[in-house]
Amino acid sequence: LKKIMIKLLIVDDHALVRSGIIRLVENHAAMHVIGECQSGEEAYDFLFKKTVDLIVMDISMPGMGGIEATAKIKKRYPKVRILILSMHDNPMIIKKAIEAGADGYILKNDLSDNLLVAIDSIHRGDKFSSNSVEQSLKEDRDTSDVIDKLTPRELEIFRLLAQGYDVDFIAGNLNMSYKTAANYQTVVRKKLKIKTSVELFKLAKKKKLI
Repeated sequence: LKKIMIKLLIVDDHALVRSGIIRLVENHAAMHVIGECQSGEEAYDFLFKKTVDLIVMDISMPGMGGIEATAKIKKRYPKVRILILSMHDNPMIIKKAIEAGADGYILKNDLSDNLLVAIDSIHRGDKFSSNSVEQSLKEDRDTSDVIDKLTPRELEIFRLLAQGYDVDFIAGNLNMSYKTAANYQTVVRKKLKIKTSVELFKLAKKKKLI
């Protein structure tokens, strides 16, 4: 019988994280890392060249973030499984990732305990989330939240604004023009009905986004 080989793509802007993931999977006979990418754009382009079964995807990356990349990839390649690997156990971010089409969500802190199980599980067609992720979702009772109105990109910009970064920095960090970043800022403030930076910070703090 031919062994099933799961072809993996690792997407994270930190080389140390990528090498840590590779170390965890390299001794597993059924898993093979066929590529590494540093951004959502790179991952999307990589799929034009090679066939991938499963992507291990970070959320916070320069340029296209993991949630946005997940939605874009799933639209074009619905059969590719995506496991989100993140530092964020915030329920809103988890829900945005699931809405974008992620098949699994685990925290970087749970990497050594959960990675292989998660990969195996979602490759078989199941959904997977680590215990700490489940706990965060369980504790989240605010279903009609104002922040739910934000798109993944707007949520990312909201977090950067709340951390005190200016439009110039955000434009450079997310590989967009100053005008586009300024427009996003206007839309975010309008959707959240927020006028000042202090209000932005307070809301982000309250929602445990920073």
